[in-house]
Amino acid sequence: MVAVYAILIFIASVIPVRGKALEVPYVDKGLHLSEYLLLAWLLVQALRVSQVLQPSYLLWAWIYTTSYGLLIEVIQAMLPWRSAELGDAAANALGAAVGAWIGQRRAFRRSS
Repeated sequence: MVAVYAILIFIASVIPVRGKALEVPYVDKGLHLSEYLLLAWLLVQALRVSQVLQPSYLLWAWIYTTSYGLLIEVIQAMLPWRSAELGDAAANALGAAVGAWIGQRRAFRRSS
């Protein structure tokens, strides 16, 4: 499921867009945060289910998700129909941190 969702993010990130339908400030940052929150949460759940829980699994989930977001921003910078922004990368990283934290909180509650 994590890989499928990561592929969907990639596809949505590289397809051409025809202008911006919504010009509401910072809506795109909220979308980035939400996308990467869910990706990190899915990754934490997959690690938990597979029982590959090393002491630093939350950090690795955040690093993986944030790196994936950075990679997509770099790819977008090379596409003439897309643009890359540092603010998007920051929203991705913040979403990844929140997603990993929420995933950890859920795992902790189930084990109690």
